[in-house]
Amino acid sequence: MKNKKGIRVFIISLVLLLLFEAFVNFRFGMQKKEPVKIVFLVDGDNSNDYENMKAGAISAGEDADCIIDFVNISKKDKAEADIFFIAENHNIQLEDEHNMVDDFAMAKDLSNYLLANSECNSILLVSAGENDCFKDTIEEFEKIISKAGKSVEYRPLSKDTKKLKQSMYNLEQAGLFDAVIALDLPSLSAAVEANTRSNPFVKIYGVDNSSEGVYFLDNGSVEALAYKDEYSMGYTAVRHALNDYSLDKIVSDKSFYYIANRDLLYTDDMEMVLFPFVK
Repeated sequence: MKNKKGIRVFIISLVLLLLFEAFVNFRFGMQKKEPVKIVFLVDGDNSNDYENMKAGAISAGEDADCIIDFVNISKKDKAEADIFFIAENHNIQLEDEHNMVDDFAMAKDLSNYLLANSECNSILLVSAGENDCFKDTIEEFEKIISKAGKSVEYRPLSKDTKKLKQSMYNLEQAGLFDAVIALDLPSLSAAVEANTRSNPFVKIYGVDNSSEGVYFLDNGSVEALAYKDEYSMGYTAVRHALNDYSLDKIVSDKSFYYIANRDLLYTDDMEMVLFPFVK
């Protein structure tokens, strides 16, 4: 009898233990893990300026439990996130303050492209307003171009669209320069328009990531673009934030920018970069 009673107690205890374990598993299984919030702090007031980077970031987080947002850097104190990325001048700063695009290398490559593919002797660098983020790029342009025995000058123009276009027209009409390197979209657009109106012999180059810049390249208004691969930058940053280190080797060997000309525009590799929404 005592053996039977002991067996019953053992069985009941085992059943209760299993029920308790099932309850615990059910209770904690129902508790969802909080999604990781990733915020990109961007410069500029126009959210469309970073649409390619945003598309890459969202694509990287599609199958992960995360929330991705792009917030103006001026609102940093009000933004809440588990992981922050700083995106300035269409570049992403990683945790070690290392930029994904080396602006010195990009300026050097575009300078060398211009020198190798044109006979221009006097080059004008322009931007819409004076921006500190262009400082490194301008220094490298000036260094490489002047070293080749060419004249180079930087002029920050007005941020006002009407004044910018007029200044660019006056500069091109004066005939003092035979090439222009525009450091942003407003100055690139003004240079293209001025070239159409006044001096079609001025060769135009640009540092720009916009669809407008690609259009200018496609129709022959621009000789070449230094184009940052924002889609891949956004994608890689999010994958890294989610502890996916499988891309680290690729990233270490990747420059995240391209010097694109019209001949390369519709090659498979360049289409993936210049037209990221078909990815």
